[in-house]
Amino acid sequence: MNPETLGPAERTIQTLISYTDHLFHGRPGLVHTDNSAVGVKWQPAVKKDDGIHTYQNKKMVLFGQLDANGKVQGWEYRKPGIFPEVVKWMYEQIVDIWKLDNEFAARWASYAFTQTHRDLKVILAAFLSVQSRKGDPVVDGDKIAFYDEDYRDVGEAMMLLPSKDFHPKVLLRIREVLSVPAVAKINNELGFGKSDRHPFLGRWTKIVEKWLNYREENPKLLESAIKAGFRTSIIKLAQAVGYRPNSSKFFEALRWKQVQAKDGRRLMAIGEAVRAAESWSNLNEQQICEAIVEKKPNFKLIVGRLPKAVGLTRAIVAAAIEAGSFSDKDLVLYTPTLEEFGLLSLADIRARWEKAVQAAEDMRAANIATRVKSQATKDKLQEGADKAIQKAVEEVVKGIRVYVMVDISGSMQGAIEAAKEHIAKFLQSFPLDSMHVAVFNTTAREVTITHPSAAGVNNAFRGIAAGGGTDYGAGVRVLARYKPKPDEDVLFFFVGDEEAPNFENAVKASGLNPMAFGLIRMVGQTHGMQAAAVRFTARQLGIPCFLVTQETFSDPYSIPRTIRNLIAATPVQQRVETVAPKRITLIDTIIQTQLLRKPAWA
Repeated sequence: MNPETLGPAERTIQTLISYTDHLFHGRPGLVHTDNSAVGVKWQPAVKKDDGIHTYQNKKMVLFGQLDANGKVQGWEYRKPGIFPEVVKWMYEQIVDIWKLDNEFAARWASYAFTQTHRDLKVILAAFLSVQSRKGDPVVDGDKIAFYDEDYRDVGEAMMLLPSKDFHPKVLLRIREVLSVPAVAKINNELGFGKSDRHPFLGRWTKIVEKWLNYREENPKLLESAIKAGFRTSIIKLAQAVGYRPNSSKFFEALRWKQVQAKDGRRLMAIGEAVRAAESWSNLNEQQICEAIVEKKPNFKLIVGRLPKAVGLTRAIVAAAIEAGSFSDKDLVLYTPTLEEFGLLSLADIRARWEKAVQAAEDMRAANIATRVKSQATKDKLQEGADKAIQKAVEEVVKGIRVYVMVDISGSMQGAIEAAKEHIAKFLQSFPLDSMHVAVFNTTAREVTITHPSAAGVNNAFRGIAAGGGTDYGAGVRVLARYKPKPDEDVLFFFVGDEEAPNFENAVKASGLNPMAFGLIRMVGQTHGMQAAAVRFTARQLGIPCFLVTQETFSDPYSIPRTIRNLIAATPVQQRVETVAPKRITLIDTIIQTQLLRKPAWA
């Protein structure tokens, strides 16, 4: 589908299932131009005395020396922080949707607030807080007739309503997003701000002032945020907006010593002593373990307080688990450390760890499985990843039958192994009794998946190699005998390079009546981006074709959400035998979402 022909609904879906993660990288990396949606590729790297090290074949190896331009072998080295290319791409998608339908963009943000996609929430909150619909009076003659919609209220609500995703670091990140030069330029071109010299922050400053004031007036909330490790972020917020507290207790709580400004404008807590931060610098390992068990701090605070002379030890990690300092997410992330210390051999810790793996909400466990030694631990992590993706799409796959067709023609030579790798990461998300899989070139055969796991998918695709011509219709024809139930919608999912003629007639003859196509587009040997068999056929049939990038399936955080959004996006077939569709599409859900309202105190 040509992007210019997409309405706000279709653009929203395409944004949700494209490369939209990692707005922020918490570790250094290398960046290189590529053909992805954002135009660059990022990979982790470490700067050492002998040069830049990066992962190759799952091992950290020397990559090369930085030159005077901060590059190594054509890759640019970057410190941790905002990923400007991703920010620009995501911001542009939201701007395009807002231009088509202001209210839909605000409802999308209101819907996104309840979902798990933090990066998208950050960009939406940033945009909504600066866009031009801000409740201005509408004049009729010389009188105010009414007031325009205030969609900045939605951005304000996102940042002020209770949410684990909008903590102080994220509020600072929103400011960073708006300060990215490409974003500042977009806002300037749209006329949101008047300054050419400074990035436009819209309502962000007032929102942060309200956030700080509410916590000052409710000391327990401020103490809770400080205890969670956000002390320095709160100070940065206060500095960014020039916050003036109502009393010196605000500074005392933050242990923030005040020094008089050169112009003498400060009036509060100047020179007053503040209590020292709790320190473990003089404690030995046993004393640190006792402090952990007694005070039960979260694991991030523990790591921050550990003296270098002691470091992270087996006893300290065991004490932290006993104290409940590890969240489920922490336990999964630190699996290699638990294995290294031999803690997974302890029955109580093993049981706690297995429970955390089974409760996983994303597929990071599959990524971590590559860094552990024990096969039993690898298998358990992969099992957790399989269950995470199945849980993520469980609701939306009800009432839908999925037909997956994989191109194994000669033009897929070199891409077929990557295709099989991508397939293994998501096929287990679909119930086996409502999914049908085929491989095709000029002929096709069905592929039977006997077990709903990555291992089951990998086994089903063993021994399949690329060769022969390409007929997408063959894949459709071999699966045509599987008819959907009367209450089921149909989604066709293709994995291929589109080096083929259109196959509209085969789809019509099958009688399957798909509501949409999903496509993981693999770049083949010949025409690359010029081929468009799947997209052209969708256009001829008058149905949407949603593109899913290969990069999505290299990111364990994105896979469950992408598949869930793709399925939820599939249009619902209108059935005369039912009063209303059994399944509510994502777009209908967004349209029906009430606009977020600010909390009463704001």
